[in-house]
Amino acid sequence: MKNTRDDVAISEIIGFVLVLAIIIAALALYTAYVVPVNGREDEIRQMNYVEGQFTDYKLTLDALWTSRLINTNGPSPVLSVSPVISSSVMRLGNGGNSQQGSLSFPLFKPVASAATLSIKTTGDTFSIDSSSYHSSPDNKGEFPLNITVLEYRSNNYYWIQQQYSYQLGGVFLSQDNGIINRISPLISITNSNNKSIVVNVVPVQVFGNGSYTSNNLIRLDTRQRILPNYNISSPLLLNNQWVNFSITTADNATAVMWQNLFLGLAATEQIDPAAYTIGNVWNPVSKTATVFMKITGTSPDPLVSLYVQRAEFDIVFDNVASGIT
Repeated sequence: MKNTRDDVAISEIIGFVLVLAIIIAALALYTAYVVPVNGREDEIRQMNYVEGQFTDYKLTLDALWTSRLINTNGPSPVLSVSPVISSSVMRLGNGGNSQQGSLSFPLFKPVASAATLSIKTTGDTFSIDSSSYHSSPDNKGEFPLNITVLEYRSNNYYWIQQQYSYQLGGVFLSQDNGIINRISPLISITNSNNKSIVVNVVPVQVFGNGSYTSNNLIRLDTRQRILPNYNISSPLLLNNQWVNFSITTADNATAVMWQNLFLGLAATEQIDPAAYTIGNVWNPVSKTATVFMKITGTSPDPLVSLYVQRAEFDIVFDNVASGIT
């Protein structure tokens, strides 16, 4: 009888160990496969959210600068002297909030990923020139402009790293395989009467207080600066034989993206290919490429009308307490 009881006890221990081993194996498989999948879905969802936030922010700033213009069809548009402050909230990172409950063990939840929101200069420059401005006494050297951006930089653990940026009035996405333009900057080229062409440019610049890294909420307070028009747009309507705008950058992917963007602008508006030239020039000394679009029109007496509006914004970051939306 004693041997039988010992055998039963040993069998129970073996059974318990086997059950424990199965549980441990299942948990190991869960953490090795299910947790990363949940984490990847969280981070993809967060990046889709960020794209939507940058789209909304772009539209908000468009509304801010256009709301300041009164009688824009007249020879001397009037600027409102009381620009408003716009506030918006953005979530940085995802907090690891997958489908697990709040009482779940951290081991079985995806690692919370943070992100960095910053305002900085890219090192690239944007320039506008025209036949009437090039040799004019009004040419005060306002261009080229140093490009400034509002940038969201991810710190993902399960998904690819992505950076969304707002620059020159457009939204851009950068990742390992290149840069693409999600929403065009504020540059338009349209056909007009008698084979003339109208060019509208709003070279938006943003300025602010550095960077902020977190996986919580952050508030962005944005205010438009009250500034005079560029000399290049005084008077607002300038008739030219040619207009040229260009981007100078040390990054090859950026140069390729801008060249494709210029080609897309011309194709969208069905501009006669004979009316413009798109290309790039490499500077071996500074090791930079200048991507340009020169518009000349096709009439015997070329007429390119250029409108340029100034838009500059101050942005202040402010932490938002967790749980407040």
